[in-house]
Amino acid sequence: MRPEDLVTHEKQLRSLNDVLAGYRQLGVQVESEARSVPLHSLIATQNGIERRKYELVLPLIESGELDVPVLVEEHFVAGQYRRYLLDGHTRTRARIELGERSAPAFVIWSPAGDWPSNFVRVAEQYGNIHVNDLPIE
Repeated sequence: MRPEDLVTHEKQLRSLNDVLAGYRQLGVQVESEARSVPLHSLIATQNGIERRKYELVLPLIESGELDVPVLVEEHFVAGQYRRYLLDGHTRTRARIELGERSAPAFVIWSPAGDWPSNFVRVAEQYGNIHVNDLPIE
């Protein structure tokens, strides 16, 4: 992995728009907004973090060179918000390790509060593990 292979702000916006378009094609009413999210509440949608990528990302996050918002789905279930990290697991873990408590994010949400999501199903398959508990392999 090379630094130029990492996500950019523009690539993240394209990913956001792709997810929004997919939901809208399914008839799901979703919105998005840029805001800060608490890092320790983010539920992972993958089962681990690649050590090689983590070692590349950590110093870039620390120096501020990789300040790209993560991509999050926010569902309101049983009276509470559940936030699922769609993209940015390595960046999020690096921020947590550096002592940060929140980070910029593109947050996808629905006025309905909850909706069917493949990302939620994947997170459930992995045990709804928070990003700070993911193994670095």
